[in-house]
Amino acid sequence: MALYKYKVSDAAGKISELLIEGDSQADAARRIQRRGLMPLDFLGEGSKTQQGGGWFGPKLNVVEFTERLVPLLQANITLERALGIVGDDNDNPVLAETVGDLRRGLHEGKKFSQLIRDRGRTFPQLYSGVVEAGEEAGALPQVMGELRRFLSESQELRSFIISSSVYPLFIAFTGVVMMVVVLGVIVPRFATALAGAGVESMATTILLGVSSFFRNYWWLSLVLLALVIYVVTQLRKEGSALRIRYDHWILRVPLAGRLVLYANIARLCRTMAILMRSGVHLLNTVVIANRVVQNQAISQSIVGLSGELRQGQRLSAALSKSEYIPSLMLKMIAVGEETGSVETMLERVADRYEEDMKRLVKRLLSLFEPAIIICLGLGVGVVVLLMFMAMMDMQGAAG
Repeated sequence: MALYKYKVSDAAGKISELLIEGDSQADAARRIQRRGLMPLDFLGEGSKTQQGGGWFGPKLNVVEFTERLVPLLQANITLERALGIVGDDNDNPVLAETVGDLRRGLHEGKKFSQLIRDRGRTFPQLYSGVVEAGEEAGALPQVMGELRRFLSESQELRSFIISSSVYPLFIAFTGVVMMVVVLGVIVPRFATALAGAGVESMATTILLGVSSFFRNYWWLSLVLLALVIYVVTQLRKEGSALRIRYDHWILRVPLAGRLVLYANIARLCRTMAILMRSGVHLLNTVVIANRVVQNQAISQSIVGLSGELRQGQRLSAALSKSEYIPSLMLKMIAVGEETGSVETMLERVADRYEEDMKRLVKRLLSLFEPAIIICLGLGVGVVVLLMFMAMMDMQGAAG
């Protein structure tokens, strides 16, 4: 979504400028009206740098920003002054620019949560909800302390997955490059030499066919690359038909489906726990928590959760209507409802599935590495065998 800048008026008639995301200018205006504001004048499209960098530019490190801000707030320093201290960093221009925008918004009388919400591409979706809960409860330092812990644990989990994937991906990349060199350079030259020698055999025919394919249809690799980029782009769009079908399909894939399920369940439980511990009402908690679920099949299965809760159902009973919620999670939430410690049970569920996810990642990578090595060995072995058979045929023809 693009950024649009408007001059708006609130219910008291106070005029200010607002930067908001939207699919179009009209959509941005509707979003402003849903916030109880009146759009007065369209000021043009906003710069992506106003939200911490564009798609390919430098972006704000939200974890670093929170790590710097929370200790200052816990030391009873006012929010505006704390932001000024955090933004006083000449070595980090993105942080300084973002903090400067936040401070200007505070000077204009806007809430910190609203300023965070207006920068939805920079901050996680639950960030503004947690900050708003802290503002309403008058406990912003304590609430943001919980948020800092959540963000740090999420970053550690992400770093674990990335670091565990580096070596297998390096092996896969190296193997693909090696196969491209063998099939695209060595095999065509060898096949040309065989054709010049007049050797005719099954091995020679196969090698000549591979050589001809790479020479005449090399452009298919560009088409395949463009197709991959298109598919990835569609999968990144929430609500796209391809994304929805993919999210339903991936949950049925062995091992990979469990990995996706564990990741989303852990994220859902962790978010609900931190919101409930911060004093957010349960109805708002489930709405905000559902937004952080990345798999749309799981998200759609619990989209009516707030309606079930309004009818008086317990959280465990409402969640049981989703086919993707594990029975262990339902049982632990039910125990938490009986003991009055639902948020504690949610944290334990999140811990459990994060540990299960780590073990599953290790298992998948332990299977991925030998699979890549075996596939590369078979591919290179077949090419070498064909070249050896062709050389033997060449020697037989010469004899």
